[in-house]
Amino acid sequence: MKKIAILVIAATNQPVYIHYIKNYWVELIKHTNEVKPNIDVFLLLENGTVTDIFSDILNNVIEDKNSDLDQLCNPQFQSSIVPGILSKTIYALELLHDKYDVFFRTNLSSLIKISALEDYVESKKMIAYSGGMVWNDALRENLLHYNWIGPEKCIKSISELDEFEGDTFVSGSGYLLNSQEALSLVKRRKSIRYDLPDDVAVGLMFAKHEILKNFSTIIEPSMPLNEIMRIIRTSDSPHIRLQHLPVSIAEAIWHELEKNPVWK
Repeated sequence: MKKIAILVIAATNQPVYIHYIKNYWVELIKHTNEVKPNIDVFLLLENGTVTDIFSDILNNVIEDKNSDLDQLCNPQFQSSIVPGILSKTIYALELLHDKYDVFFRTNLSSLIKISALEDYVESKKMIAYSGGMVWNDALRENLLHYNWIGPEKCIKSISELDEFEGDTFVSGSGYLLNSQEALSLVKRRKSIRYDLPDDVAVGLMFAKHEILKNFSTIIEPSMPLNEIMRIIRTSDSPHIRLQHLPVSIAEAIWHELEKNPVWK
């Protein structure tokens, strides 16, 4: 049986994030700790994060020890997500790369159907860099489209990326890596572009990828609650992406899930 680490980008700066942590993620961690010895869930925090709400699950929290993000990315190009998310990810992989067979990097606003994820991983002879939401052969095109390249940008010219073999990236809300790919990122961490969104920077590092049909399902805030719950309960996708939901809808979903926790 393959060992799986679920790495969750975590923060406490929004009420909906605190809701996801205190309700869904704490419960999922307790569940996997009790009945899934081959699966561990880790919440990835930035250096200095107050950990009061994590008191019951401190063994499942990884705090990035890198407090000097300026070494990774010029302050001019830093944001709430750059380079912190990528720094947390690489730090966790450095700690764990030789302890697990498969890594699933995701975020707080995701719901994982644990049995479906486990079944999927066991059914595949080889897990490689992959996911359900993929910008296929469009990484550089995407950077140009969203104005990440230019004289005043972090990338002055598209030619700066010539040294990188990848041109596809998988959404950071949910991508898989095997242990060798995790180790590869750790070994090449000094070459990673920390001034880019984390999923784009990871995509640059891999020449090969796989698009996983029906692996991810997106829940949007415009959907009525009964439709959201129908999708969650009937979907075969291991990964349910709760996309930009306000805390009121997130709380309503959890109230329904408590009655019948299909995520287990």
